[in-house]
Amino acid sequence: MFRALFELIITIVIAMVARALFASVMKGFGSAASSGFQQQQQPAQPREAPRTGELHKDPVCGTYVSESTSFRRQLSGKTVYYCSDNCRQKHAV
Repeated sequence: MFRALFELIITIVIAMVARALFASVMKGFGSAASSGFQQQQQPAQPREAPRTGELHKDPVCGTYVSESTSFRRQLSGKTVYYCSDNCRQKHAV
């Protein structure tokens, strides 16, 4: 009787440990897969310009950029400032 009870307790403990290990491994795979998916889905971040000078609104994405940015274009005698080269290329002349 004592031996059967002892074997039952050992079996339950082994099952609990195995379940915890399996859950931990699956959680690790899930978080690794989701972080990899999030990294692939994020759009390219525009290059941040130094924060000096007056700020101007990018006409494409709406962010504010410093006058010292290298991404700019002269249109009709007016200087237009962009946050990135992608925004400058998207803006139709």
